[in-house]
Amino acid sequence: MKAFWPGSAAGRPTMVRHSLVLGLLITGLFGPIVAAAETPVVRGPFRFELEEAMSSHRGPAVEGYLHNDLPWRITNVRLRVESVDPAGRVTGQAAGWVLGDVAAGGRAYFFVPVSSPAATYRATVESFDKISREAP
Repeated sequence: MKAFWPGSAAGRPTMVRHSLVLGLLITGLFGPIVAAAETPVVRGPFRFELEEAMSSHRGPAVEGYLHNDLPWRITNVRLRVESVDPAGRVTGQAAGWVLGDVAAGGRAYFFVPVSSPAATYRATVESFDKISREAP
């Protein structure tokens, strides 16, 4: 008669062992994907087309398009627009929003009022919310 400890591999049914192996396999395959999604993006995932708004009844403003290079549909995109003088110094900044959702690989319009005209403008994404993963 062969003795075994309760809970040892010899005492477990075959189905339980197969479930354990399957669980480890799934964790091994999908664990790295979850970890990669949580790491910060190293390269800039956004591109901008922006220019000074020419005929705004609300005063000086910047308008343009945000291009989303992420694999995610995003929403609630908050922008910061910096006004830059000819020497490259930031002379002012303004905050605004992108209108609606931005599809993965897509673009969306924005309009941000600024305090005064500048030589150039620099836009950055301050924050956004992910909606869903999409193919660009």
